[in-house]
Amino acid sequence: MSDWITWGNAWYLAGLILAGGATFVGVKYKKLVTELKEVFIALQEGYEDNSLTKKEKERIMKEILDVLGALLKIAWR
Repeated sequence: MSDWITWGNAWYLAGLILAGGATFVGVKYKKLVTELKEVFIALQEGYEDNSLTKKEKERIMKEILDVLGALLKIAWR
């Protein structure tokens, strides 16, 4: 029995628990993560030339509102 209880196995178990928790969070909040990704893409495309046009600002604001909508859907479940 003492062969099974080692520090290496304890770290392996901790890693498995952490990976399982990350998977659970990723599945539960998948829509929110997707919306956040779209915000960052819009920001990256908007700041390619170091300035934002009115159209780019509107697109970024729309993406931020989508994130807030996804967050509200999660909160109201």
